[in-house]
Amino acid sequence: MNQQEAERKMNLEIQSFPWFIQNYFRKKAGDQYSSITLYEYAKEYRRFLQWLIQDSYSTATEIDQITLTDFNQLWPEDLEYYKGFLLKSPKTLPETTKERFEESHRELPLRQNATVQRAITALRSLFNYLADAIDRKTGKPYLKYNMMRKVANVKDNKTMAERGAAIEKKLFLDEEAIDFLEFIDTKYVDTLASRQAKAAFYKNKTRDLAIIALFLGTGMRLSELVNMNVADLDLEHSEARVFRKGGKWDMVVISSIAHSYLVDYVSQRAKLYQPTELEQALFLTRYRGKAKRIAGGAIEAMVGKYSESFKIRVSPHKLRHSVATQLYTKTNSLVQVAEQLGQSGTSATTIYTHIAGKKKREAMNDLWT
Repeated sequence: MNQQEAERKMNLEIQSFPWFIQNYFRKKAGDQYSSITLYEYAKEYRRFLQWLIQDSYSTATEIDQITLTDFNQLWPEDLEYYKGFLLKSPKTLPETTKERFEESHRELPLRQNATVQRAITALRSLFNYLADAIDRKTGKPYLKYNMMRKVANVKDNKTMAERGAAIEKKLFLDEEAIDFLEFIDTKYVDTLASRQAKAAFYKNKTRDLAIIALFLGTGMRLSELVNMNVADLDLEHSEARVFRKGGKWDMVVISSIAHSYLVDYVSQRAKLYQPTELEQALFLTRYRGKAKRIAGGAIEAMVGKYSESFKIRVSPHKLRHSVATQLYTKTNSLVQVAEQLGQSGTSATTIYTHIAGKKKREAMNDLWT
């Protein structure tokens, strides 16, 4: 999903929200928050508002009728109870009587602790705004007290070592990243049976190689790659301008692994997709006879298709993990990894110190020799 599509969905989502939550989204949009992040927050807020009604914390019958008084009457215990509801309820609740009956005979998967923590983070952002924003009529903050400050974070129920081991199985490290690109370039076509499938592959091969090479050459997020324009790519200095999560522009270094693939694509972009002069998107697709920006879902499917044929099905995010792990192995610097990935601190990158890798295993094998 690109920023424009996320903004459209977010605006549709918040139309039925109470006015003070709509004000929150106007404020964050003005602060240049990522539309993708705000859309994810909107989904979390809808779930919370529906819960307020279902558990009688509000007398409203529709979520747009929920008031600031309802929010001001919430206590930390109430919000902790909501956290418990998220932890103990299935990922997707059955909506109809028939579905509830069918699902009652088997156990549904629960949300991961990390997923619940994202919901808590979203709510904390909303409550912080409501506690700071001033009501024009009263001259006082929307919320008298910010009760979310009393709500503890959800601890991850997996150790760093366990998470690292799970991630490591889906990484392309050392020569494997180069082998992956060479596989797509020279061998993938041999896995296709029909003439039509081969023709479709050759049609987008140059673009697909450039996309995967850019992932492996930068570690950028899917949304950052999708939203890139032609002007954002500086091949002369091996840099790319990206719009980071949190609404900030950044320059990211491009590894030499990606350079030749990007040069090939840029030189053929116009011939392959015939974009108009107004279409500035870097990566394109043809839809109904017109060139348009390729969607994130299409890129996810494309990466999954190639990687599954090569080794194991992975997402663009796993390619990002691959870059981060490789960079940490080369530099032993979490700061450098955080800067390359566009992280505000090193806390999110400590996972890479727990990915065993060949060097750690070799050290243990030689421990007593």
